[in-house]
Amino acid sequence: MKLTKCENGHFYDSDKYPECPYCNPALKNEEGILQAQEAAAPQAGPTGPVAGWLVVTEGPGRGRDLRLGEGRNFLGTDADGAPCLLSADAPLSARIAALVYDPQDGSFTLAPGSASELCYLEGANLLEPRPVKEGDALAVGKARLRFVPFCGKFRW
Repeated sequence: MKLTKCENGHFYDSDKYPECPYCNPALKNEEGILQAQEAAAPQAGPTGPVAGWLVVTEGPGRGRDLRLGEGRNFLGTDADGAPCLLSADAPLSARIAALVYDPQDGSFTLAPGSASELCYLEGANLLEPRPVKEGDALAVGKARLRFVPFCGKFRW
């Protein structure tokens, strides 16, 4: 343990945290509990305006929504096993699947990722790209998600 004092006078373990967790709220989880920053794949928000959502209905992250944008939305899991969207520069081994929104035709497609973990669409193992429609169920790890489109007939 390497005890370090930040410029605001807080003491923290710099072996565990890259910077002061009291000054950086991003190092706190939803319950406000301090957590170490993992050397995991960077998380991301949607590209462009929101096109739809994945809502976690069961398992880790239950109740959370993942905002989908235009293009490829890489799906992975965080340190707790909850589904999350990954940035485009995330390691290939972290990409379990990609949910693609094509703004040209308003379609959504789920494609398998490059991770060794599997993704399931409507209970079937996702081995090749398949169209996704409203209410479809996805399974990633121990989590179950539902797809909710915003775009389709409506387009930005």
